[in-house]
Amino acid sequence: MAAAAATALGACTAHPSPPTRSGTVVVAVASPFTSLNAGTAQGRAPGSTLVRGLVQSGFASLDENGAAVLDPSFGTVEKVSDAPLTVKYTIAKDATWSDGVPVTPDDLILEWAARSGQLDDVTPELDASGEVTNDDALAAGVAFAAASPALVYAEQEPVVSGATVTVTYVTPVPDWQVALDVNVPAHVVGQTALGDEDPAVAATAVTTAITRQDKKALSSISATWRTQFDADDLAQHPGMAVTDGPYSIDRIVPDQRVELVRNTRYKGDRPATFDRIVVRTDISPLDEVTALSAGSADVVAPADTADVLDALGKVDAATVRTGGDSTLQLQLQVAGGGVFDQATYAGDAATAAAVRTAFLRTVPRDEIVDQLVKPLWPEGTVATGVLPQVGPDAGGAAAPDAAADTDQAKADLATAKVTGPVVVRVLTNTTDPLRTAMLKKITDSAAKAGFEVRPYTPVQAWAADLRGAPAAWDVALVPVQQADLPVDSVVTRWQSKGIANLTGWADPATDAALAPEATALDPTAVPKALEPVATSLVTGGAVVSIAQQPIVVAQRALPDGTKLPDVQPLALGRADLTSWWAWARK
Repeated sequence: MAAAAATALGACTAHPSPPTRSGTVVVAVASPFTSLNAGTAQGRAPGSTLVRGLVQSGFASLDENGAAVLDPSFGTVEKVSDAPLTVKYTIAKDATWSDGVPVTPDDLILEWAARSGQLDDVTPELDASGEVTNDDALAAGVAFAAASPALVYAEQEPVVSGATVTVTYVTPVPDWQVALDVNVPAHVVGQTALGDEDPAVAATAVTTAITRQDKKALSSISATWRTQFDADDLAQHPGMAVTDGPYSIDRIVPDQRVELVRNTRYKGDRPATFDRIVVRTDISPLDEVTALSAGSADVVAPADTADVLDALGKVDAATVRTGGDSTLQLQLQVAGGGVFDQATYAGDAATAAAVRTAFLRTVPRDEIVDQLVKPLWPEGTVATGVLPQVGPDAGGAAAPDAAADTDQAKADLATAKVTGPVVVRVLTNTTDPLRTAMLKKITDSAAKAGFEVRPYTPVQAWAADLRGAPAAWDVALVPVQQADLPVDSVVTRWQSKGIANLTGWADPATDAALAPEATALDPTAVPKALEPVATSLVTGGAVVSIAQQPIVVAQRALPDGTKLPDVQPLALGRADLTSWWAWARK
């Protein structure tokens, strides 16, 4: 099959349209599908999230603001107690996998076992570049290696009663609505790992191994769960690509395309509109435009650059929409021994804060938006929010000032008795032309106040160094992406010594503002409660947001003349892309 698919691609990597493809929509995007397992890092990558948005259903999805959107046609999620936090999941009777096997509590028990970390007896060991170095130990032990910061507090195996699964947490978990959901099918894992051919027997065997803590069976189960749902493996074993959403997977050609077909067994509220959707990731941005013009692609989401926009403007009958993705933000390193670390000033926190404030005053946010962002996205604005939820005001409008004030920045340095030039090393992805242009604007403006901005010297690569080399950089220009656990992501990122704290930020005001968030159980209260967190970060000089990354999407009618519904810009920085496919579901 792989050889045949490669041959077919060889005939179609240019742009001729097939003679007929009635009922088929071809979508071209930049991020490849890498895994069907949402519990792994590969499965949470944008290309995987995009495909899962059509092929997977569950109790809840996340909207663009990080709020849970429940799907009662799949089942219900109900909080039945606050102390201890107890959540009840009830699976709808029509919830069915694409191979005809019902979704059962076994599927949730498997996901609890994988994401709670309660059964793991070995953990991955990583080298400096992030590569796993103890594969043999992982294979010999029980290693789902995917513990969730929320589900680690669900220490006891959930209780099953009919179609209902009840989970109890030892401490409040603010993201309880989305902490647990159906992911990969237990019966497929059981068939592969344990050799049981009958689906019901295989699923039950998985739960039995979990309940009895059968180390031998769990070793095989965890290895299957962790490794066998990657794109390469599914391409070789397509029978394992079992899903429960409006579309199912028909074919995978790794790094090139995924072909989805209508799931005739889906009984939920959002059935498929088309017979087939092909998601291509094998063509460059300008070639995506050519494919749209030639009729071999119907929806394209290329990188938003001046060249791409100019080319799209020349495509007959194309509808082009621009929008914003993740917020690009400057985050200051305060614990790496650099210019923003109080240790550099003999422990003088006030001096370090003054230098941080002075530098942030030099950032010409309005000029960057007017000259760099608006040519790509005319509606672009200066971002005033600072927390990782997609939207310009997410996390509270805590930083409204947009113009640089280099005179005041110079005065701040003088008052703090800090003489220049003050060297600031900036970490960013310089393959992105927008970020490179932003860095040039920041460099020129900061120089007027006595700062010498330099690109940092890489240790590994910018993404690895963001976490692993804090002494190599002073400020990072990075996109603030949405997380699958929205509240927990804020707490662990900005809490003193939080597990995701990349900049060493430690501030009593921030900790005090985060304390109620860490145990909040009312989702409707979260947005208001995040405002003091954002305010503390801005006041302390931890961050400044600049603008959302511009994005673009274009569409044309299908070759047979069928017009598509409106397709919105594709924000790959979102944790959940289910709602983007609204145009592909009824």
